[in-house]
Amino acid sequence: MFANLIARIHDCSRVEDILQASVESVKQSLNCDRAVVYSLQSESLGQVVAESVAPEFPRSIATTIEDPCFMSRHIDSYRQGRVSAIDNIYEARITPCHIETLERLAVKANLVVPLLLPDGEIYGLLIMHQCSAPREWNQAEITLATQMALQIGWAVANAIRWAECQSLKLAIDCQKYYHDLLITATQKIHQGTTRLEVLEIATTQAQTLLGVDRAIVYGTSPSNLGRVFAEATLPALAPLQGTVIEDPSLSDRRLEEYRYGRVESIDNIHDTDGDPSSLESFAKIAIKASIVVPIMSDGQDLFGLLSVHQCFNYRQWQEVEIDWLRQIGIQTGLALVKAQLQEEVTAMKSSLKRAGVVKETISTADTQVQQVKESLTSSIQTLDESKHLMRLLSHEVVTLTEKLSSEDINLVRIITKKLQANAEVATHSTLSLQSEVTELETVVNSAIQLYKSRKAS
Repeated sequence: MFANLIARIHDCSRVEDILQASVESVKQSLNCDRAVVYSLQSESLGQVVAESVAPEFPRSIATTIEDPCFMSRHIDSYRQGRVSAIDNIYEARITPCHIETLERLAVKANLVVPLLLPDGEIYGLLIMHQCSAPREWNQAEITLATQMALQIGWAVANAIRWAECQSLKLAIDCQKYYHDLLITATQKIHQGTTRLEVLEIATTQAQTLLGVDRAIVYGTSPSNLGRVFAEATLPALAPLQGTVIEDPSLSDRRLEEYRYGRVESIDNIHDTDGDPSSLESFAKIAIKASIVVPIMSDGQDLFGLLSVHQCFNYRQWQEVEIDWLRQIGIQTGLALVKAQLQEEVTAMKSSLKRAGVVKETISTADTQVQQVKESLTSSIQTLDESKHLMRLLSHEVVTLTEKLSSEDINLVRIITKKLQANAEVATHSTLSLQSEVTELETVVNSAIQLYKSRKAS
């Protein structure tokens, strides 16, 4: 029977399974009506965490027993290995409150041995009950129960260590998982070339990787208002991007706390001490649980808040999830600074490119003006020569009129008047063109000076 107990409990990896296998083996081995493991919760409080009992007697599993008069007198002695064997509870020297506790479970006789862990700490008590009648416990039964308790204590300690190792491994795996997610999300966020693109990537990553119903970024403004700059949400929810939401929590004091790294997580909006106006604001956009982290556009300036929402159910946020979103908020802030610098560089390049086009246009205009001036100068010279020739022609006409007939003289006069009229038109046009060229040259020179001054600044 002892070997069977060892085989059964060493096949179990969970404490609960070890304890249940133990009480079943102990009840069978000692042929008692009930066997329980009583876990000590405090100096005066304990709970039955495993039980094997005959069908005709009441069950005590999960029963919490507060027995200060018993615990205060005997707990230290049980830590030292004390064993209590009571053949008849009414003949034993036990307190009335102890008898009353045993009567509720129909106990007539009991055997109690401590469950000690290898480090000497007491885990609880292994208790055997005889309910049908009093029972005289012999030494062999007491020894067997003590040896069984020793093996159970070792098995429980091993299971606790195994559970701790598994929990630690799970925590490490969880940390690694979220670390990998953080690297992936960070790389994508920093690929954004504009601030809007950075915010859109950040909300998409938060909504997807945390598996939430909605993720938004909203800037803060007076009167507890926040404008939604970017959003990633399930299709079943109404979009919020571009809207102004009212958040009573955005007080000046709260915003100052966000500037210093405040993170706020709510598992259930109805379990918080928030004021009714906050609950009403949450209800308007169907929030049941949320996390809010700050986004700093530089070391001190609060750009806005990154918030994730559960809208269809409540959610108990894990510490690793909260920290992951906090890191995403930090990376978003860094990416915003980088994107802003990139936008400024792009704008500067565009401005320089436009300035180059303007410079080229001015240079071309200046060249064309110079060409017009050269043509105009040549035209003025030609016109001057024409005027000189006209004066000579007039002199010759006067000389010829003395020798020509009246008809020839009239023809010559007509030709002369026509030439004079054409010369006057040409002169007027040339003077007008000269004035326009002068004005154009003035405009071009002003443009060149303005360009040079802007370039210098």
